Amino acid sequence: IIELKKKFRIKKDEFDENNIVWYQPKSSPIYRNSNGFYCYFGTKNGSPYVLRIVHQYSSDDWLFIQSYKFSIDGKAYSYTPSDMKTDNDNGIWEWSDEVVDSEIKEILNALINCKSAKIRLEGREYYDTKTITTSQIKSIKETIELYKLIGGEF
Repeated sequence: IIELKKKFRIKKDEFDENNIVWYQPKSSPIYRNSNGFYCYFGTKNGSPYVLRIVHQYSSDDWLFIQSYKFSIDGKAYSYTPSDMKTDNDNGIWEWSDEVVDSEIKEILNALINCKSAKIRLEGREYYDTKTITTSQIKSIKETIELYKLIGGEF
């Protein structure tokens, strides 16, 4: 646990009455205006609280993402985020930050044991396909591992 924790930014929410502490991989983007794909989790009063998944898309062109499609070792998966957010300044960014449910859990289980994976960001009119990197997969695997080691159910 000690070695794994070194790979995370650990931040206590000083305004939360339940002593929520967030564990986010150091390899994940700090800001929303960059591309990223990762999991993170929180603890409440020291106990595992919630496992979350984030996808961040940054570009010069809007997709208005509506769903994610995956090709993991040649098998297709998909999920529709419940709440997409968007913003722009010198470029645009779109992101989702979702609680890991059973549908997403199935995708993550396939992902952490795969040889290759891609994600297609399905927009209203356009899409973009990206390779999920081995470092992103490793980070997701380590996040789930730490979550389980401190008592989280996955």
